[in-house]
Amino acid sequence: MALPILFAAALVGGCAHDVTRLPHDCGGPGGWCPQSRAVAAETWEYAQLAQNAYWQEAEQSDAYLDRAYVLRPELKERYATVDDRYGYAYSLFDRFDDAGRLSEVVLVYRGTEGPKDWWHGTLLGRQGPRGLETYRLVRKGLDDAGYATVPIAIAGHSLGGRITDHVMKTLEAEDGQGPPTLSSYLFNPNASGTALAKPDDWSGPVHIAVTESGEIAAWVRALSSDAAWDGYVIDCQTTIDPVAKHYMRRLADCLTWVAAIDDDAAAISARRNEIDPPRTTGGEGAAVNSAP
Repeated sequence: MALPILFAAALVGGCAHDVTRLPHDCGGPGGWCPQSRAVAAETWEYAQLAQNAYWQEAEQSDAYLDRAYVLRPELKERYATVDDRYGYAYSLFDRFDDAGRLSEVVLVYRGTEGPKDWWHGTLLGRQGPRGLETYRLVRKGLDDAGYATVPIAIAGHSLGGRITDHVMKTLEAEDGQGPPTLSSYLFNPNASGTALAKPDDWSGPVHIAVTESGEIAAWVRALSSDAAWDGYVIDCQTTIDPVAKHYMRRLADCLTWVAAIDDDAAAISARRNEIDPPRTTGGEGAAVNSAP
């Protein structure tokens, strides 16, 4: 039964969705093409924050894939919750500019950790409205404190990406467009929709999804049959295991390393967090290890 279902899902995904593959077969630094490096440069820090939202696993496990990142000094964790009765949790991070002024708030929704998340988050959709309520509380708090111009970025991995997508879709449905001070970053999300459109201008609000090629949540996105889905697919791993490909730490490591080709801050982060080069698959199937 599994093979026909997966085959049907592949057909739906091929017809319904528009994805841009980020190539790594260019000449020049690291072998990664300019578009790949640009996407990595825009997303690597948010990918690290999406990993750090799993802070409870990092405290309870010594495994590399559960490890949190050492963040740049400009980013400070303000607040992190534990799971509520529906498994919903989030973390808040503040970004400061060179003068020490608040320049951005990042609200990260935690992804799937156990049965509560599968039941209440993915199947019943109870975590999405909670994510929207949290965003509104954060926005109101900034506005009331005199920070109305400070932008918010919402981000998440897996179920956290689904919550992010729900927030964006709801706000767009209410106002006809997303707030001008809101960006969204989704990583291997188990959802699809208009929040995932490719950005045309990196200087304005950014709404972007980056997924690992062949990771398991691709089947959820394919079966959603939402023709508006759009995003970037990167091929960083040689394993064929779709569950192994889904881990946030692996994707964040890859994006940080690719960004480090051009971005000094990402290069410092890669060294500080001891990130190895991604093992990509070359054009003839050979494993390629590049160094910036």
